Amino acid sequence: MVAHNDVLAAFRHQVDWCEQLGSAFTARLLRILADDIEAGGPVAALISGFDEEPVAAALALRVAGAFHARALEEADARLVALYDKAATDGGVHVGDMEMRSILLDDLVGASEHYQTYLKSAPQTNEVGRSAVLMAGYLMIADRFSLPLDIAEIGASAGLNLGFDQFSYRLGVLETGPSGSSVRLAPVWAGGTPPSACVSVRHRRGCDIAPMDASDARDRLRLQSYVWPDQPERLARLRGALQIARELAISVERMSADVFVEDVLSQRQPGAVQVIAHTIMWQYMPEPMRGHIARMIEVAGASASEEAPLAWLRFEPLDVKDVPTLSLTMWPGGDRQDLAQAHPHGREVNWVARPTGPSGKSGRDVS
Repeated sequence: MVAHNDVLAAFRHQVDWCEQLGSAFTARLLRILADDIEAGGPVAALISGFDEEPVAAALALRVAGAFHARALEEADARLVALYDKAATDGGVHVGDMEMRSILLDDLVGASEHYQTYLKSAPQTNEVGRSAVLMAGYLMIADRFSLPLDIAEIGASAGLNLGFDQFSYRLGVLETGPSGSSVRLAPVWAGGTPPSACVSVRHRRGCDIAPMDASDARDRLRLQSYVWPDQPERLARLRGALQIARELAISVERMSADVFVEDVLSQRQPGAVQVIAHTIMWQYMPEPMRGHIARMIEVAGASASEEAPLAWLRFEPLDVKDVPTLSLTMWPGGDRQDLAQAHPHGREVNWVARPTGPSGKSGRDVS
């Protein structure tokens, strides 16, 4: 059992993060729940048997997701009304006492639901990260002028594997299908990625606990972890879920090291084999990270212009750092840091060196 003070500190820590990442409603909700933990109320009883490290296990977000899921299921009228207000005005006109009453009454009345939600780690499969990844894919396509074979580790429901079906504005560059139900236009600083033709030959993904975009329960769980006062993120997620269903994307239940070994053993000429991942590297054991890196580097040594290899990752260089988009391509093996970006892809600072003449698909609208 985790110490009471550690759980309380984890909730307070998540309050700060939610405020920094633009969700005042979730920060307020967690502050109210933290006060109840401190007072020994129903929330304290809910988490009393939790035995994982609360920050690493994202305990506070598990609890927040459980409340949002109940609202999305329209299980309680007062809770639905509260979350509807969160989506429109952040719930600012609902007082703390009323909000506390709504939350705790539902928790007490549906305790089994909340206990079940604590058993699984949050997964948002954040679609906004595709805006960051797309910039990297443009760099790869510009370098090799070949289609891409994408292999994503930690892919969740595989929503970012459908990146080529999204519409983008990256700085002054417009690219992707203009009529897409998913439109990504982050606040952009710095230069512009090359205007290259990105096409996908094959796409694969793995996860130790994959979600299924075709399963209604998994779709609900993914939506529940999106903060309710950020409706644009929820709309993007729903659009990406539909695209994943149309593409019949299926994520394999497999550890990342076994998956990467399998992918690299099946490389075929005529496309760039890309190993991609976003904000998951830190959650793997260090020996596994080292093993995967060595496998990629060994495979890179045998890469050719006809069968290139690329390693594209959007990860913090240190746990507390802003995530960085980094790219290594073989032949060559030189690493380049392309951009720093908000974890949800909301803002991007492009720092990559300018490239030479590029491909055909992007549209410069400056």
